[in-house]
Amino acid sequence: MRRTRPRLTALAALALAVALTACASSSAGGASGRSRDTAISAEELEKWSNEDLFTLIQRIRPTWLQSRAIHTGMGRQEISVILDGMLQRSGFDLLRGLLANDVREVSYMNARDATTLYGTGMSAGAIVILTKR
Repeated sequence: MRRTRPRLTALAALALAVALTACASSSAGGASGRSRDTAISAEELEKWSNEDLFTLIQRIRPTWLQSRAIHTGMGRQEISVILDGMLQRSGFDLLRGLLANDVREVSYMNARDATTLYGTGMSAGAIVILTKR
């Protein structure tokens, strides 16, 4: 028994080292890619300043607008739209009425994070918009 215990300890230490190395390398390289996919930069907003927000998102982040299948028997649910901290019922119509020039920040929030911050009903995620006003 004593011989296997040091081997198991060494094997566990090696597995932990490999796991920590993998986490460190994936977060360093993946963080910028993830933020690029979940946010629209100020430069992109400026470039598309005369476009409505729906068209802008449709062109550069089309996956944000896809409805998602929810496995609760409710069918497909559209993504929620949060404008300056408030849930908007008009959703996509609101996006069509906002010009990129009027917006300071736009980001996509997954369902878990949106539900944590804004409550239930966010099972498809949320597009979060901060205006310049």
